[in-house]
Amino acid sequence: MIYAVGLFVFISIALPLAFVWRLWRLDVPIRLAWLIVAVETAALVWLILLLGRWDIGGIWTRAALAGLALIAAIVSGVRHAGRPWRVRGDAPFWRSYGPMLASLVLIGGAVIYVTAWGMARQDPRPFLFPLKDGSFIVAHGGGIGILNHHSHHPAQRHALDITAVDAIGFRAFGLLPGDPARYAIFGKVVVSPCTGVVSAVVDGLPDLPPPTADRGNPAGNHVVLACDGLLVELAHLRMDSVVVQAGQQVSAGALIGQVGNSGNSTEPHLHVHAVDARSGAAVQMSFDGAVPVRNALFER
Repeated sequence: MIYAVGLFVFISIALPLAFVWRLWRLDVPIRLAWLIVAVETAALVWLILLLGRWDIGGIWTRAALAGLALIAAIVSGVRHAGRPWRVRGDAPFWRSYGPMLASLVLIGGAVIYVTAWGMARQDPRPFLFPLKDGSFIVAHGGGIGILNHHSHHPAQRHALDITAVDAIGFRAFGLLPGDPARYAIFGKVVVSPCTGVVSAVVDGLPDLPPPTADRGNPAGNHVVLACDGLLVELAHLRMDSVVVQAGQQVSAGALIGQVGNSGNSTEPHLHVHAVDARSGAAVQMSFDGAVPVRNALFER
């Protein structure tokens, strides 16, 4: 766990700050070199902003990183404003800045890949957002593994893991507290995202202390709804919070239960996914007309 925390801090915080600091201090003889460094820094920071778990690192930390990168670009740009774009002889330039340009191409390619494939719309179906009264953020969502650890599963390719953030933008006080109640999402009200019939219900499983997980009951306490040819699952609910029964008719917005930490869950969150009832194929969901991916924020 210490290794995972250290890796998160390095990739999400230390690495972009190192690039921003380099841009702030940059002093090169030509503006073309400055431009390469500035664009490389912008691409790297943007990639980290897309990929990072900012419910853990703090949504205001994310905003601060973007702000610092912008300030560094302005300060450095002013410093290089009066310098020539190029000098005679290209060989010294390419020897000095060729590796940096190659880095820019790689990072830029990663940004394009994440944006084009991970955030693509794939015939999404509209649903009501399944949570009430809070600031909610998508921890896992998108069409590729780097954004969504469910993406390899055929039925859960478009599954979402949703957490909540508190007033200062963190999902919990601490990186991985052992008390489920210390997470902002724990106990939040879960409502039906669609009108349909309750197909299955499981309740009575305990809420476990993070990061303990019950692998024998993957969905934990959960409800499955049959809605217009789809099966929609809401999982990891709080023990004894489910208020619906199998066979019951429910309308969109009807109370289902509360978020817990039951089943194969390392921390409190709401898991939701939809599949075609006939084929079992994953169906992409949308809320308020938008397809949610990692770090999408919903205020309710």
